[in-house]
Amino acid sequence: MAEREFYTGDPELDRIMAEFQANSQEFSGVMGEVDEVVGRAATPDDKIKVKVSVSGQLTGLHIDPRAMRMSSQELARTIVDLSHRAAEDAARHLMRVTRPYLEEDRGR
Repeated sequence: MAEREFYTGDPELDRIMAEFQANSQEFSGVMGEVDEVVGRAATPDDKIKVKVSVSGQLTGLHIDPRAMRMSSQELARTIVDLSHRAAEDAARHLMRVTRPYLEEDRGR
């Protein structure tokens, strides 16, 4: 839906409304970037790979058939560890996306 300009006739209110509209568009853009943030982690040999969303939900899991030689306990521990590492990776990406907006607020 296209944004329409809104004028009240009050210059200060019009300025505030224009600033609000610009901030809303910027916020929408940032939220789009946040939605695209994912975290990834893998074993050194890439036999097990995980991908998580920005909220830490597991969204992808690859287990190479050769990894099935691990014991079930070792496989489970590895997947849990990789999930934690991927969540940390997602958090780093999220901070990189949002840092410019957070730093801007500190200066106000």
